[in-house]
Amino acid sequence: MRTKLLTLCLLAVTCFIACKKSSVEGDTLPLETPVTDTVYTSAQNRNLNLIYFVPNDLDTLPAYEKRLSELMFWTQNFVKGEMQRNGYGEKTFGLFADLRINRVKIITIRGTKPKSDYAYTGGAGNVQAEINAYFTAHPSEKTSEHTLVILPRYSFKPDGTPSGGPFYGLGKWCFALDYEGMDIKNLGKTDAEGNRFSVWFGGMVHELGHGLNLPHNCQKVSENATLGMALMWAGNGTLGKSKTFLTATDCAILNVNQIFNNDAKTYYGPVVSSINKIYADYSADKGAIVVSGKFTSDTKINSVVYYNDPNVNNEGTGTNKDYNATTWESKTIGTDSFYVEMPISEFKYKDASPYEMKVKLVAENGTVKETIYTYKFVNGLPVLSFGSKNEISKTGWTIAAYSSQQTTAPAANVIDKNLSTGWHSQWSVAPAASYPHFITVDLGQQQTADGFTILNADRRAIKDVDILYSVDGVNFLPQATYVIPKLGYTQNFAFAAPLTFRYFKVLAKSSWDGEQFAQFAEIGLYKN
Repeated sequence: MRTKLLTLCLLAVTCFIACKKSSVEGDTLPLETPVTDTVYTSAQNRNLNLIYFVPNDLDTLPAYEKRLSELMFWTQNFVKGEMQRNGYGEKTFGLFADLRINRVKIITIRGTKPKSDYAYTGGAGNVQAEINAYFTAHPSEKTSEHTLVILPRYSFKPDGTPSGGPFYGLGKWCFALDYEGMDIKNLGKTDAEGNRFSVWFGGMVHELGHGLNLPHNCQKVSENATLGMALMWAGNGTLGKSKTFLTATDCAILNVNQIFNNDAKTYYGPVVSSINKIYADYSADKGAIVVSGKFTSDTKINSVVYYNDPNVNNEGTGTNKDYNATTWESKTIGTDSFYVEMPISEFKYKDASPYEMKVKLVAENGTVKETIYTYKFVNGLPVLSFGSKNEISKTGWTIAAYSSQQTTAPAANVIDKNLSTGWHSQWSVAPAASYPHFITVDLGQQQTADGFTILNADRRAIKDVDILYSVDGVNFLPQATYVIPKLGYTQNFAFAAPLTFRYFKVLAKSSWDGEQFAQFAEIGLYKN
């Protein structure tokens, strides 16, 4: 959970309680009578590993098994309702439970170190190491790749707010906090204790979402009134108190989660998939961004999801920078195509903030492969500079000249129509080639083009590039200088006016990493 967001929620709680200490700190809760002869069962093959981890200088909190069991049952039903609303039936995550006594299976592990070794910052690794050691000694206790770890609160702040150890998601692990007020009796309350509970319980379910493979994302504009707050945005402050929901994108990802399906197949294995063609434009008639395309995959793709993530106030990109991503989901068309319309009326941010569109292929084994495209809004309308163009056929094209090449990555690779190959400047024999680097392409005959396409490399990517053209292969004219971003997809660059030529030269003058080496995957020309 992002610390800043949690802090804001806790400040709101502080305002409600006017700096008074919470009554739960001084209350004496009845000790929980140990339950014996439990028989935990589940209808599913794989289930959530639910751990209560106790540092050696603390103890379990009163009635923790009863309180947390009731909250986990509630969470199971909440997720089930959201999956059903989105068309997936009554699917939810698996839990071992003994329904006779209304308990879920909680594995209590007592740590070997004090709470200072399991701090919020840097302490999760120590917790994971001891839990993994437990699973190694008791292999039958681990029934899936997904683990929720709950730690008792370490202390109370002067205003009664509990504080403790790790509270975030780490891959398929997630961490949360237990305190005496973590009780279903506080669900829906709007007083100080209810607001505090909503923050910590909502936070636990939010982090569980991360542990179940869900990224951050927020509600569409129209969903504010109808559905409320998206759980994976700021739903950690509203769950159980006001309308909170899982987005269609969340549910598409959960639909292929290991512990949502009662089968024996392998989940999260490697998937070889890629988007081969993508078309993106703004349709004024539809008032929407329209995206379509084709993909290849060696594993069935169930859904395609689209995260539109604005870089608001230059917050940056990456982990915990994606809370305000507005998302859509579409089913595949046949076995290799996708199409979606995203009305811009559903976007909250339409200023000049740059956007990342993360298009993700959701495979039936739960693996999600992502390709990121960039665009922006200008005067309230989206401007999309990516998307496949009508490329001129490369039949008859040859490499006329090059500055150097690595024998395992020859210059001819940039016109072989294979996006997984590429050219690399010579480096294996000293001295390695240095900038400037160039490749000259012979089209075989004169062609008229409106621009060029290029797929840059991930490593040794070229940066500053001159494009030159010629009708005879001897006398070259400069077309323009470009900065080629280091992105994971084919980019389009328009000429100022259509040009007719037989030869063109890519003259690379610098790299993104500042090194002497150069690499890119594919080059092409297009006509509008």
